[in-house]
Amino acid sequence: MENEKDTYLPRNANGFNSLASSLLPLIRRVIGQRGMIIADLIALWGQIVGDEIATYTCPEKVDFARGERNNGVLKLKVSGGAFALEVKHREKFIIEKINAYFGYNAVSSIKIVQDANFARKSIAASNQPSPQKILVSEEEQNYIMKITEDIADDGLRKKLSDLGMMVLNRNHK
Repeated sequence: MENEKDTYLPRNANGFNSLASSLLPLIRRVIGQRGMIIADLIALWGQIVGDEIATYTCPEKVDFARGERNNGVLKLKVSGGAFALEVKHREKFIIEKINAYFGYNAVSSIKIVQDANFARKSIAASNQPSPQKILVSEEEQNYIMKITEDIADDGLRKKLSDLGMMVLNRNHK
């Protein structure tokens, strides 16, 4: 029988699973029993600590004393010196958020590891250019509107329409 935590997938307001929560059981199996905490942290990092901190940080590993599963040391990759200082100032807040998520003192301290390569990746990701304008014919737009018109949720309908236009736009290239 599967562990209950492996099958639980939190749903958003529209009733759909987030990609991270859908992948969590797979990540847990790949990393193994010893890595359950780090698997959760990697998959749900932005939800646990917030988008601002998650943009410039990445959990790598949690080290525990031999035979222990609490009061671990989180090895946290940080994008650069300035944000490393900011993480140091927010360390208590980050630890509280992590422990609140797990429901016990899973982490008691953070070891900050600066990584210039991670800095380039995180800054590049945050400075992504806006997507190209989608060019589809009027007939294709009408088709997309027709197949999405029965969707009651306005936000979901808009996102599905946008997805349809992106798919059709790629077919024109």
